[in-house]
Amino acid sequence: MDEAARKMIDQLRARPVEPYADGRPVARVIDVVGRRSGEPRPFGVNVTALDGRLYVCSATRARDWVRNLVAAGRCRVERDGPAGADTERRPVMVEGHEAARVLATYLPQVEYRDPLLPFAPEAPVEEIVRHVGRTAVLRLDPAT
Repeated sequence: MDEAARKMIDQLRARPVEPYADGRPVARVIDVVGRRSGEPRPFGVNVTALDGRLYVCSATRARDWVRNLVAAGRCRVERDGPAGADTERRPVMVEGHEAARVLATYLPQVEYRDPLLPFAPEAPVEEIVRHVGRTAVLRLDPAT
């Protein structure tokens, strides 16, 4: 992990935990095992709650954190549960209207505009749905 990523993770861990609110992204640290190294690979990401479910988004499926989540099939979200406990989650790639709705909710609220995004951040769901195969939207289901 490079120094900038490590610093961002340290800053996220030092902040008070922001509670989830439907439709509003909050920053979390997610721990996942690297698909090749088998080593822990924490990363900071916005998690968006929508209709009682949690989601993470990326403009592309090629990012290491996305590929690690998909390969591992489970992750730990730090300070995510009651009293700040970590939670175990199962990432599930979602498609179609579900993915488009999450992107349409998440993207207009974040400051970063990813150049790999194949549509405008303010695009309507009807346009976004045509591109979800190029993006990554993972639902973080409770691990059972």
